[in-house]
Amino acid sequence: MMKNITAAITLLISQSLLADTGQRPDVQSVAAGKPLYEQYCLSCHKENGVGEKPIPPLIKEPGYLTAMPLNETSHAWHHGDEQLVATILSGLQRTQRMPAFKGTLTEQQASQIVAYIKSLWSDRIIACQGPKHMSCM
Repeated sequence: MMKNITAAITLLISQSLLADTGQRPDVQSVAAGKPLYEQYCLSCHKENGVGEKPIPPLIKEPGYLTAMPLNETSHAWHHGDEQLVATILSGLQRTQRMPAFKGTLTEQQASQIVAYIKSLWSDRIIACQGPKHMSCM
């Protein structure tokens, strides 16, 4: 019984670290996330999350993926906050360019980066974030 209560409390605490999918993040999380974004994400995802320019397929190395935009011009907002945090912490299997930051960043720090990324999105995009993107555009 005590294990179940401890697990439930842990889940509630960890969930509170994440912004809510479809909700504008709070200003404190955005402010904490911006320097983390600048330190860990900016070199590839660029200023204001514009991402890298695509490389023509004829000169691109196999397995090389350009860093996608994280602003609302690409599909990052199609994912919920938990999935975005998981991607930051676990990286992407299909490219070494998006490393796993687990062990470097905490879940709270990854959540703060997501908050900063979401600050780049309009209210319309925020309202359509995650699974709702299929039905609200």
